[in-house]
Amino acid sequence: MEILIILFAVLWVIVAYIQFFLALGTAYRATKLGGDNGVALFGWLLVYGLAAYIPGLGFYFWKKSFDAEKITNDDRYY
Repeated sequence: MEILIILFAVLWVIVAYIQFFLALGTAYRATKLGGDNGVALFGWLLVYGLAAYIPGLGFYFWKKSFDAEKITNDDRYY
């Protein structure tokens, strides 16, 4: 039972680190869509960094940011 808890904890930490690195790009894209300054980047990084601790939520925001960027880029040409 103890080995299962340790395995779960290690897996959770690995997923959290991966999602945190995805949060860096997500925060950058969110900053470029809104206020393009350091304060906005810090705020978005804080939000997405905290979301990285919940397994799956960071990946969801990362995937959603690509869809939002695509919609915004398509609207610029019309």
